[in-house]
Amino acid sequence: MGAADRAYIEALFLEYRTSIRNYVARMLPGGYQEADAVLQETYVKVLALQDLQPLRESPRAYLYTVATNLVRDGLRRHMRRKADQHECFEESNHTSPDPSPEGSAEWQQSLQQMKQALLRLKPVVRKVFLMSRFEEMTYPEIAAALSISTRSVERHMSAAMKHLQAELNELL
Repeated sequence: MGAADRAYIEALFLEYRTSIRNYVARMLPGGYQEADAVLQETYVKVLALQDLQPLRESPRAYLYTVATNLVRDGLRRHMRRKADQHECFEESNHTSPDPSPEGSAEWQQSLQQMKQALLRLKPVVRKVFLMSRFEEMTYPEIAAALSISTRSVERHMSAAMKHLQAELNELL
């Protein structure tokens, strides 16, 4: 950048500095202190330009556009920082690990209903269900343990699931 271009930019800033500063200060939460920083950044950006043609065509509009864009960028950064510092209130993070008396009673009642529903299953169906769900055995492992086919295990599991779903519909 030549000396003439630098002198032109300095003259523009002397002409528009106060109006840009006032304009930017109204947009920023920090007022004039932050506005001065944006004004300085605007000056640096304009000094770094390779092509001054857009600046020469409409100097006031160009300077205001650069300043406005810097304000927007700064506000976005500020909002991102605030969002990073925000901690959501999660009910699960602030509840007691101990169940409430109502919750405990409901849990006990649900367990009792589950036990009663399991007891109403045929013994082999109940055994297959318990081995699958509570002992975490695979169907082939259950088939081998009970000396039945894998297909029989599948049928028993299907029967158990249908029965339990019908019996415990209000719990599910």
